[in-house]
Amino acid sequence: MHGMIRSKLTAILVIAVAIAVSMALSACGASSSPSSASGSGGTGSYGNDSAAASPSSTPASSSASPRSGKGVWINLSSTSVLTFDNDPASAQLVADMENGRIPTSCTVRYDQMGALPTVTATDERSIREVYKRLARMHVSSEPGMGVTDSYHLISFELQDGTVTSFNFEGVGTLVRGKTSYSVSDDGGLWEYVQFMQKRYLRDQSAGEDYLPITLEDADELVIDCPSSAAAGEPVRVLVPDVLDANLHVSVNGSESFGTLIYGEAYEFVMPNEPVTVRVWVSSDGIAGS
Repeated sequence: MHGMIRSKLTAILVIAVAIAVSMALSACGASSSPSSASGSGGTGSYGNDSAAASPSSTPASSSASPRSGKGVWINLSSTSVLTFDNDPASAQLVADMENGRIPTSCTVRYDQMGALPTVTATDERSIREVYKRLARMHVSSEPGMGVTDSYHLISFELQDGTVTSFNFEGVGTLVRGKTSYSVSDDGGLWEYVQFMQKRYLRDQSAGEDYLPITLEDADELVIDCPSSAAAGEPVRVLVPDVLDANLHVSVNGSESFGTLIYGEAYEFVMPNEPVTVRVWVSSDGIAGS
């Protein structure tokens, strides 16, 4: 009798252990399954950014709809405006950019007596460019002198909703709380911000007869390319002077569609149809390639 009881208890114990192991395996399987959420690219309020983004190998943030793109890693100086005061929001911006968690938007303003608009860009390319140039702005140890009628702005909204802003009184003074700091714009930040503002105004003035121009520039070589133009209008695509490589520009698949002015621009006349401008480099014919 005692042997039968022990046998029944052993059987019950084995069944219980089997059920527990099965539940644990099911839980592990559920937690390791890939998420169905996918990142989505954004488009700016001006221009275009059709280059494919490189997925980040770092897990995305806890945002409901994370956007994973090409990250930016910069060896930041201790005097960079992004690091000098150990601001938590700035530190999060740096970490997000390094891991490809591109902010959802970037708002910029170069205050020129109200002549230029405040512009918000949501395309990754513009956001990365503003960030790279801001990172090269350095703070001196001495407080700066404010310019009360000139208020410039750089602001990022991160994927989790955090907003980190950099306010300036004139191009040479950063304002943090109640303290002002002298800064040096070593990355040409304000030049690029004014370029963004003027590009926005140009796109806003486009007529109804303007035809779209799509840019394919995976390596982000192009300095400027209009997003539209009227048929018969000259179009200039600003390109860099590339060293140790061949720069190629094509319009609707043809490199002979326009003229490449080496080191400055590619120019063509807008046809009576939408066009795709593709820019890339190759090592064809380069010695040692």
